[in-house]
Amino acid sequence: MEIKGKMSGEIIAQSVTVHKKGALEGNVTARAISVEKGGMFSGELIIGQADLTQGELLPGQKPAAGATPQPLPAT
Repeated sequence: MEIKGKMSGEIIAQSVTVHKKGALEGNVTARAISVEKGGMFSGELIIGQADLTQGELLPGQKPAAGATPQPLPAT
């Protein structure tokens, strides 16, 4: 995932790049992250667990039978 503007929300991805004019606020679970000089990241970072789905990150909530986990929309 590449961030070139402002984004707020939870991200689960293989890799995340915040470009020099980008700003990311929120929790990130990824195998790798890079923030270019001039970029901004604020939030919790979990490295190396990008194979998790959002459903696995939310305790006590089980997806409906046959439901495919969907990412949360960015705000």
